[in-house]
Amino acid sequence: MSESGFDRYFTELEEAERLVAYRIRDAVREAVDGNPLVSETTKWNYPAWVHDGKQGNMCSIMGANGYVRLQFFRGMELPDAESRLEGTGKGMRHLKVWCDGEFPREEIRGLVLDAMALYGGRE
Repeated sequence: MSESGFDRYFTELEEAERLVAYRIRDAVREAVDGNPLVSETTKWNYPAWVHDGKQGNMCSIMGANGYVRLQFFRGMELPDAESRLEGTGKGMRHLKVWCDGEFPREEIRGLVLDAMALYGGRE
């Protein structure tokens, strides 16, 4: 069985970023909790979650130098976006998770739940 682009992305990161990216992936999966409307895919060569519906791109993971970003495509629409997320522009916002910092599992979970709510939540 060949490795998917989604899984392959993680193996291509430096070790510190890979470990954080796996933790983010697991936290997102926990928040999605088997929602049949949300699926994992690859967008622009990055692991992403999409919601079945209009403007379905929900969030993605992007490794950087010393941190990993969890990007929300409609981040500006999330509750308290300005205090919870970084970024400028029309819509996308991100959460930086530093490799040498505390892991914000509950913050990630809350952001993903809020993002799913933008698309109508669960089926």
